[in-house]
Amino acid sequence: MRNMPIQSTLSIIAVAILGYLSYAIWIGWEETLHAVWRLGMTGIGFVLSLSLLNYLLRFSRWQWYLSTVDHQDLPVTQSLRYYFAGFAFTTTPGKIGEMVRSVFLKQHAVSYPQSLSMFFVERLSDLLATLILGAFVLWHFDNYQQWIIVPVIGAILLLALIQQQNLLVNLQTWLTYRVSTRFEHLFDLILHSRILLKSRFLYGGLLLGLLAWGAEGIGFYYILQIVGIESSVFLAIGVYAMSLIIGALSFLPGGLGGTEVAMLFLLTAMGASHENALAVTLICRFSTLWFAVVLGALALMGLKFRPIQEDFS
Repeated sequence: MRNMPIQSTLSIIAVAILGYLSYAIWIGWEETLHAVWRLGMTGIGFVLSLSLLNYLLRFSRWQWYLSTVDHQDLPVTQSLRYYFAGFAFTTTPGKIGEMVRSVFLKQHAVSYPQSLSMFFVERLSDLLATLILGAFVLWHFDNYQQWIIVPVIGAILLLALIQQQNLLVNLQTWLTYRVSTRFEHLFDLILHSRILLKSRFLYGGLLLGLLAWGAEGIGFYYILQIVGIESSVFLAIGVYAMSLIIGALSFLPGGLGGTEVAMLFLLTAMGASHENALAVTLICRFSTLWFAVVLGALALMGLKFRPIQEDFS
């Protein structure tokens, strides 16, 4: 039973690799191999280091959130291992499998509502960060520049809404009785997160999210330069962030398929050939998503799962 999460992760990796290889052979795998060759070990190391920087920045935010709750005997190194172990489940829809961290933190007297609140605010910060960064891509295309206001206004309204506790309570009551009782649990989670939704944590977490996802965006820009696709650093970051958003909206595990298609479409819209766009997409996904999954599987090894208590206390 203990090895089932790792076996599931390896199975997903195998299926994804098979899909990538099939598409690469269909489009033309030679250009992908040439791109990897041009990148070299130094380039690969640089891109992976930026991905690792992303993970560490997000972990520092997680630790900051964790400092707001009481916990017993949890060294930073063990907390880091728990956090990385969650990456083994990144390929679950909405990354919801990463909530396995709650099971580990429960062993250190961190209640499920507390850890789930941390997870919720972390996801919220990442959503806002990628929305802001994704707006860069709209600026590149003249016909879509007027739409840049949509993600910006959306982010501002979302920030304003979640900080209005009385409004949230009224909205919870109305949606629960008029639409669906499922909204009650969602708003309970939001209201339980009120400490982390204070300006200091919310905007600080957003800043760390911008830096973290911006770091991976710079790695994406570096890959573009190696392959020979012309782009500004801001456009590259925008393409990367927008692809992640579209992948998340697909509700497919880890955005698999949705993110790749969006990235291919945006790169070809920039003037890249299908072969070069595919090469960049594959290198990017292996050095971000799958790098995280592998690190997560390694961190997960040896960790013990304890049954989840029914009281969720």
